[in-house]
Amino acid sequence: MEQQANNLFSFSQNENLLNNQQNIDLGGQGKNQSSNNGNNEDADKLKERRENNAIEIRRDKRNKDLNKKRQFNTTQNQGSMKSDSTSKDNFQGSDELRQKVEKWIRQTFTLTNDFQTIVQSINSNDIEQQHYGTIGLRKILSTEDNPPIQNAIDANLIPRLIQFISQDELKHLQLEAAWALTNIASGNSSQTQAIIDKGAIPIFIKLLKSDQSEVAEQAIWAIGNISGDCAVYRDMILRSGGLQPLIAIIQNATTKAAIKHGTWALSNLCRGRPLPKFQLVKDALPILAQVLMRTTEAEILGDAAWALSYLSDGDESRIDMVIQTGIIPTLISLLRSPILSILIPVLRIIGNIVTGSEQQTNQVLNEPNALPELFQILNHNQKTARREACWALSNITAGTKDQIHQIIKEERYIEKLFSLLETDNDDIKRESAWVLSNATSQAYPEDVRYLVNKGILKLFVQNLDSKDNKTVAVILEAINNILNCGQQNFTSNGENIFLIELDNQQGVDKIEELQKHTCNNVYKKALNILEKHFEIEDPLNA
Repeated sequence: MEQQANNLFSFSQNENLLNNQQNIDLGGQGKNQSSNNGNNEDADKLKERRENNAIEIRRDKRNKDLNKKRQFNTTQNQGSMKSDSTSKDNFQGSDELRQKVEKWIRQTFTLTNDFQTIVQSINSNDIEQQHYGTIGLRKILSTEDNPPIQNAIDANLIPRLIQFISQDELKHLQLEAAWALTNIASGNSSQTQAIIDKGAIPIFIKLLKSDQSEVAEQAIWAIGNISGDCAVYRDMILRSGGLQPLIAIIQNATTKAAIKHGTWALSNLCRGRPLPKFQLVKDALPILAQVLMRTTEAEILGDAAWALSYLSDGDESRIDMVIQTGIIPTLISLLRSPILSILIPVLRIIGNIVTGSEQQTNQVLNEPNALPELFQILNHNQKTARREACWALSNITAGTKDQIHQIIKEERYIEKLFSLLETDNDDIKRESAWVLSNATSQAYPEDVRYLVNKGILKLFVQNLDSKDNKTVAVILEAINNILNCGQQNFTSNGENIFLIELDNQQGVDKIEELQKHTCNNVYKKALNILEKHFEIEDPLNA
């Protein structure tokens, strides 16, 4: 791609962003080394278990976001592509050919009337005919309704198009052929495979480095479509060296379109199940962080945030690398975004970070607006946003006593969690139950007493009637945590005052009824409470 002095992003000082802060060790001390809490190993287990129970949240649910894009003929959809112009600077060939190409670009082509002529022209040895046929094919493949992708494959045009993009002598023919192949790659998996089988991947990676910006940007579209098809093709691109030239394009971008398309393609290289090996994609972290910090365009922000959400989904060493990019303040500010396609991946990144060590979680909590913004999202009208915010908060309450206290000390936070558990839909009730249950497991005894005084046992007992087995199981565990705390710290005349409060709320009767529950997990948790705190035997053994 042509490099201009005034690129939109200046990254030279950040080229080694991951190494600039190599002396920072945010994850070096695990929770079991903290002086705050003797049960930090339990906190780690809590987060791991919370992670396992949140798999359905963590799965990629971008059903509305296309992994593939087809480039249409309209100027609006071309972005910065200049395929419908043939400037003398970029056009290689005679003036006569250039004039004909300009005419053909304005011409209307249809499958019914022109396809056979297009096929014959592409297979011709005449350069003019090759241009005519390739332009015509590109134009009919760029129609919005039912593009004839399979027709082009069945006519065996792919080998010829691959030949055209491999030749640098005729830049416009190269560009038109690349555009046609890009739209073929936007089809179904077998259609995408048709161009891969002909060796398209290494050629498109080479074109990412083209000195013609239009050709390089067209290669971005192709790489994005191929990597968006499946994890196998994605990994083929990564192992063939496709990441670095894509990063370079974004770093040296002189147009928003290059950043936009490059970030989308980069997001596709980072996504998918299974996720790519981190070693293959970790170099994308600095550029993704910089894009998030420096752009304001919603689509670019969304793609960059989704990509970073995939890269942050891992162990503490991976989380460390994300933190070292300096992205956390930007993430907190983006929690105010009214655009769901930005907000959800940002919540996911924050949720991933707070699954890490005590020090890593504190990197989020040390931002003054982190908790206020997360709790504000609990008022969001979209269930997905409320659920993701609860998931992040549940990982915070699976942390240390001091981290939990930062939430419990704010009465408005507890009241909001109580409100969700009382009035929201089943999904959000379950997630808010996780936030509170994790807090009861690790909190300071005085904080647990505060929750009891605020009415948490009454609320838990009310929700033991839930039809959602997971919610009931989480609440039973929380009740057991509270009773354990009371037995150890709050007794009167030898009696557990929290147990007395549970009985006052008719909780004991409900827990006894749950011994008949059809869910084995619920039955076991109910029985555990009764055997441990009431000396009631298993009715099955009576």
